[in-house]
This record gives sequence, structure tokens and C-alpha cells, in this order.
Amino acid sequence: MNWRKTAYLSYASLRGYRFPSLLLARLREYERGIELDTVAHSLSQLLQHCRNGVPYYAELLDEAGVRRIDGEDPRSCLQRLPILTKEIIRKNISRLQSKDLHARKWHHNTSGGSTGEPIQLVQDAEYDDHSAAIGLFYNSLLGCEVGEPVVRLWGSERDLEGGTKSRKARFFNWLTNTTWLNAFLMSPERMVQFVQTLNRLRPRLIVAYAQAAYELARFAERERISVTPQRAVLTSAGTLYPFMRDQIATVFGCEVYNLYGSREVSDIACELPGLEGLWVAPWNNFVEIVDDAGHPVPPGAEGNILVTSLTNYAMPLLRYAIGDRGALLPDNTLVEQPGTQVLQRVSGRNVDMFRTRDQTLIDGEYFTHLLYFRPWIRTFQVVQTASERILFKCVRANGGPTRSELEDITAKVRLVMGADCRVDFEFPGHLPPLPSGKYRYTISEVGGPN
Repeated sequence: MNWRKTAYLSYASLRGYRFPSLLLARLREYERGIELDTVAHSLSQLLQHCRNGVPYYAELLDEAGVRRIDGEDPRSCLQRLPILTKEIIRKNISRLQSKDLHARKWHHNTSGGSTGEPIQLVQDAEYDDHSAAIGLFYNSLLGCEVGEPVVRLWGSERDLEGGTKSRKARFFNWLTNTTWLNAFLMSPERMVQFVQTLNRLRPRLIVAYAQAAYELARFAERERISVTPQRAVLTSAGTLYPFMRDQIATVFGCEVYNLYGSREVSDIACELPGLEGLWVAPWNNFVEIVDDAGHPVPPGAEGNILVTSLTNYAMPLLRYAIGDRGALLPDNTLVEQPGTQVLQRVSGRNVDMFRTRDQTLIDGEYFTHLLYFRPWIRTFQVVQTASERILFKCVRANGGPTRSELEDITAKVRLVMGADCRVDFEFPGHLPPLPSGKYRYTISEVGGPN
């Protein structure tokens, strides 16, 4: 009996969280077959809320001639709205917030996204509950129930700054059977310990940064370290290229699945056993693929990904240009759940691993996190030009940084790259994109061992 699942979900429910009941409801719906109008119903409710309570969208819906939401196809109503970009969000941050925000338990979030352009967001407790539920739901479909052993090869900035995990964090890690490995700091010695931990625990699921899982697998193979066959790996926070998937699967001896999501809209889609592509759970997000002119493309054709969050009523994001490209399969792809969406592929973020002089690997995500919640940054790029030199290129907005901010960033870089690391800042007026139209927001010019 999995007592941890019962204990954790019961405790969370008693504390007033809704994600336990949402998780159980999603699992029941999935098992009996999802209703065909699930997305349409959620979209209709969201659009009605936007029309009545969100100034930015109320004006746009009027301009689009959408007088009533009920009685019309909500997808058609949605597609009459313009695409939402990061620039639009920055210019309309207050008008995008719901008029009933004062009655919600809300908080700020921020994202660098795949284009390296930070934006500030407002999310509420309801959105958080839906996000937590969908994450546990995807894990369940991959065979990992709440309370079964999970290892997260993820970022832990608090540890890097010399702090210690709180008693509350340790309690929940114990209760949920979760072990954390720090993907932001991967020295050869630490990677040996990581493999030993995986061999000892053999968790039901390894949840990892894609690049970190690849580098750990590559290290184990190169150093001829034996890895006990694992059960499943779920990668996220970066593009999982085929060569990376093959390396991880070979070394860890198990299936590798990919999860697509972002800080702006939480988990969007996940690979499932026996399914080609990434399934978009219909309760949290609705996806569109459009060309550069904003026109829908046919199934199978690649274009720009637009995401509508169905659960964030505090600050709705409708037709949000997330900065990635991808393709959708026809809606009848998943026979068991007709009408739901499947992403055939995603051309996602590109995050390099930085290397110290002694070949310690630092995930590029660490450096992007140092620039979050800094309103003077419009666009950024972090470049490792040598083993002991990091260059921050920042296009400024709202003035410029204070000396203390630059000193803070420098200190945190040296915490992982070494005390002698040279940290420079440049402030260009523009950072050009790649020929694909995307930005690389972290670039390492330092090669590693073959």
C-alpha cells in the first residue's frame, strides 16, 4: 500500500489546496474518456471572464465584434484576437490583470523564456493548484504515483548560495519520497555521487533538465561507471535532441520521455508510453500553430507555437507567443482520447552547459535565473568565452543596473565558476536573433572532453 500518497494528498487537502481533488478528477476523466467539449467549455468560461473582468481583452473582444461568448465556437472567438507577445505584456501589465485580483491569492512570477526576454506575470493559487495537479497527472501516466520514489536532477540555487533546506522542505521531500540532485553544479565528483544515488534508489522516475541528464549519461559512459538500469526518465527545461535521448536511454537502460512547458503557462504537453508526439492535456492549455503572418497552418506543418492558459484567471494569457516552433498532429491522433491535441514535435529552447577549468558542468539555466526579476533588462544573452570568463550582454530597459546588482550577479557567478572568474557586462542596443528567428540566451564557447 502506498501510504505516502494517501498521507500527502490528505494533508494537502486539509491545508486547503485543491490539487489533490483536481488530480483525482483528471485521472478519472482520462480513464473513462475525456469529453469532446472539454477544451471548448474551458475556453468559453475563460473568454467570458476576460470580457467581463480583464480590461485589455474586453477592449479587444469589442474591436473583434465578439458581443457574446456563449452560442459561438470559442475557438473561433479566440482566433479573432491578436497574438500576445512579451512586448505587449510589458506594455499592458496592469490592463492584463483581472479586476478581481484583490480577491485572489496571487503572486508574481517571471520568465526568461526561449528568447531571453524576461517578463513579469501574475499567477494565483487556483493556477498553482492546476499546475501541481497536471504535473502529478503526467507522472502517473508514466507509471509514477504520488509517493513512489522520484529523483529530481534539477536546480537548487539556495544550496549554491550556502543556505540549507528548510525543515518544511525536508519534511515534504520525505513525505513525497523525493530526492534532489543539483543540476546547477555538476563536478566529476558530484556526478559520481549522482550515479551512486540512482543505483541505490533506482527511483520510479527521474525528472531532469534535458541537458543535465545527457551530460550525466555521457560522463558515466566516458568514465565507465556502471549504471543500474533505471525505470524511466522525464526530461524538461531544454530541447531533448535525438542524440541526447539515445545517450540517456542507452546509459540509464530505460525509456526517456519529454515534457514541454514553461514558467508562463506551466506544463503544456508530455510524451506518453506508446504515443508518437507530446500529448496536450486539455484542462490546462490550448495550443495553436501559426505562420509568421499569424495564420493557422495545417496539421503536420511547422509554425510558431501559441499557448492559451486555461487556468490563470488572475492574468490571462491568450494566444501567447511562447517563442518556440512546433507542429500539431490531427485531433484524432489519440484514438483513446479523440479531440485532444498532440504536438508532433517542438523546436524548443537551447541551453548550453558551461564548464569550469576543472570540467565541472554548470547548467546555463543557472545564469538566466540570475537575471530574473530585474526590470532593467529587456533582452539578454550569457556567453562563456573562456573557462574563466562569463560575458553578460543585456539590452537595457527602464534605466540601468545599480553597482550593487552587478556585484550581486558577479558574486553568484563566481560562486559556481570560481573566485578568479572574470565577469563582464555589455549593454548593446540590440541582440540579433539566429537565422531561425530565435535567440540563444546562453552560449558556451568552451569545448569539453571527447
